[in-house]
Amino acid sequence: MEKVNTVVSCVNDTSMIVKNCVKTSVANRDKSFKRELLMLLVDKITDFIPNKVINVDVYVSEFVSLADHSFNVPDKIDMLLGAEIFYELLRPGQIYAQNSQLLLQNTVFGYVVSGSVDQVAEDRVHCGLILDDDLNKTLKQFWEIEC
Repeated sequence: MEKVNTVVSCVNDTSMIVKNCVKTSVANRDKSFKRELLMLLVDKITDFIPNKVINVDVYVSEFVSLADHSFNVPDKIDMLLGAEIFYELLRPGQIYAQNSQLLLQNTVFGYVVSGSVDQVAEDRVHCGLILDDDLNKTLKQFWEIEC
């Protein structure tokens, strides 16, 4: 762990100071993709995502290799990868789930699911945004949360 002193801009004109970062490796299961990243360490990235269980029985095929097989169950966010690595993660292949607004995008980790689902609206809105000119510093802050 290394000491840093980085200001991270957040939503609604707020900011936070991050004091630690860590250099780590990010890899997929079969190790065909591996990158060294400097990650910022913070206490918490966001609330549980999704905010409630999503019924995906009719949306996602059992033949699709998912990056996270329990993506539809609320859980903590462990890591936030930024623009410096985002496009390296993408692979050809998109699947539009039938009878839904879900899109499955192929990545080095497997397919990730995005889109909207029909659910009763809640009073809470979840949104995360970090702006920083130096993405390495942002990733450091992320890892500070995890350690």
